[in-house]
Amino acid sequence: MTIALIVLHAAPEADNPRADTAVRLAGAMLAEGKEVRLFLAGQGIGLLAPAREFAKSTRALFLELLDLGLTVQCCGTSLKSQGWAGSLPDGVTKSSMKGLSDWISAADEVVCF
Repeated sequence: MTIALIVLHAAPEADNPRADTAVRLAGAMLAEGKEVRLFLAGQGIGLLAPAREFAKSTRALFLELLDLGLTVQCCGTSLKSQGWAGSLPDGVTKSSMKGLSDWISAADEVVCF
């Protein structure tokens, strides 16, 4: 099975659709039968927060993909620097740059947003 890794650094913002594109791509890759891993770093961890109006559909799709087998890790340092105090959604685990490095080594495809 092909392992696809998507690294998301961008926050879900109305004027920058990178997070939306990353989530939709993850869905398309899952539909193709790939094992899809999403690593959230920097402002990308904003995808974990309750969505503002413009990002509700992106967050809803993200949560749906978690139920469909999307594997998600987020950078612990980014959580700390972004002031994350909440719990992580089910299916999302805290990780590190070592975890990301391991995922990159195992991936057949890597895409960054």
